[in-house]
Amino acid sequence: MAEVIVKNIVKRYGTTEAVSDVSLHIRDKEFVVLVGPSGCGKSTTLRMIAGLEDITAGDLYIGDKRVNDVAPKDRDIAMVFQNYALYPHMTVFQNMGFGLRLKKVPKKEIIERVEAAAEVVGLTPYLKRKPGTLSGGQRQRVALGRAIVRNPKVFLFDEPLSNLDAKLRVQMRMEISKLQRKLGVTTIYVTHDQIEAMSMADRIAVMKDGVLQQFDTPMNTYEHPANLFVAGFIGSPAMNMITGTIDQSKNFKDATGDFSIDLNGFIPDSIPRGEYVLGIRPENIHGDNSLNIPSYHPVRIMADILEPMGSDSYLYFKIGGHAMIARLRPETTPAEQQPATLYIDRSKLHFFHAETGLKA
Repeated sequence: MAEVIVKNIVKRYGTTEAVSDVSLHIRDKEFVVLVGPSGCGKSTTLRMIAGLEDITAGDLYIGDKRVNDVAPKDRDIAMVFQNYALYPHMTVFQNMGFGLRLKKVPKKEIIERVEAAAEVVGLTPYLKRKPGTLSGGQRQRVALGRAIVRNPKVFLFDEPLSNLDAKLRVQMRMEISKLQRKLGVTTIYVTHDQIEAMSMADRIAVMKDGVLQQFDTPMNTYEHPANLFVAGFIGSPAMNMITGTIDQSKNFKDATGDFSIDLNGFIPDSIPRGEYVLGIRPENIHGDNSLNIPSYHPVRIMADILEPMGSDSYLYFKIGGHAMIARLRPETTPAEQQPATLYIDRSKLHFFHAETGLKA
């Protein structure tokens, strides 16, 4: 197996810079997810690692070898694509063993490796069938098996689950995670789905406009976002944002005066007075305070739309002119189109500099 080092990599198409000075140190056996919205440069970064895109500037190492100019077939990687890329006229066995045949691996070894990989991904009963007779999840397993038989140093996944339905995506997320831990192969996985990123990765690399925004564990990224973009992108429902001022008395007030909150005892002394964006996660807004928790700050709101989700409910509401969302227990959810009191947990607030968007 091998570590992957991406060092100040740049990709330009003419005058357009698709990836800007991205650096990542991916450890041996680590599962890293590149995540971000469409067009953020995550797939381009993956394709440069694979050798499918030329690197404009910077260095790429797989193991201890610089591979900028090494052909994709010689990088000892295996890639799983969004569309599976299976040959429809070949059986599952032939699809999985095709790369080994090209490398002129002995027939007996091909049979052994394909059968072993099929056992791992649960395809043993389907080896004689063709892709057209398989479900989407089974075809994805064929693509996984084809990658496994190569015994690569690195697995690369390019949005492999986006063609599957929601239930199957959850199942395949779990299967890929278990498989990666079992095989211990360094894995780089691209997705625009932050739930996939949070649930699968050892570390996630959040990208925007070709720039790496944060590279950290899922929980650190969630609890300590580096900037406004990461705060808004990671988390579902998204973080609520209110722009305002922290005064000398450590009170936060929005520009209209419709919202204010006393931060005494709940804000670091290192944050001076000035313009900030206050971030509040929906799950840190509560429907009652029967336990009299000191950090809970009451606010009067006008309830708007309620989305019952079963185990919890999403309440859309307004504080002054600010549209917000709370994730509440069903038994504490106010009625639609009615005034109510909610409670903001001041111990879980986030502050970002209004001018730069960076974490305060």
